Amino acid sequence: MASGFIILSDGRCFARRWWAYDQVLRAVSAELDGALQEWLLSLLPGTGDEVELGYGAWLRKSDKEIVRRFLDVRELTNENQRRFHDAAKRANRTSRSNSDLALKECLSDLADMVDRADKGESPLSLSDWTVVEPPTGKCLGPDW
Repeated sequence: MASGFIILSDGRCFARRWWAYDQVLRAVSAELDGALQEWLLSLLPGTGDEVELGYGAWLRKSDKEIVRRFLDVRELTNENQRRFHDAAKRANRTSRSNSDLALKECLSDLADMVDRADKGESPLSLSDWTVVEPPTGKCLGPDW
């Protein structure tokens, strides 16, 4: 059952188990640099953090914050949305030499979703949800 969710810029959802979500976010982050990379990595448990609290959330021990494994890319700046999409595609290309078949499959699925979003296809043409949830209007990540 999915416990980690990435909502792309058009509202389609990539949903996987928490461990796959973490690996995918690390792979995408590895294709970035600067503040966006640092911010994305802050969404993942570090050494000493509680890895799982119930359904996909984890506890950041440094500030006692409960962090959900949920990223709505629509809440990033337009530039950071574009950078995230581009990094997801690069992570997929980079993964082709990786021996982790589950990660390769996840990155391939995410890259396919990103390509469809960038082409303007209907968000439900490929989504792990059956509806497009509206964005919350939050401003997340760097450069706001």
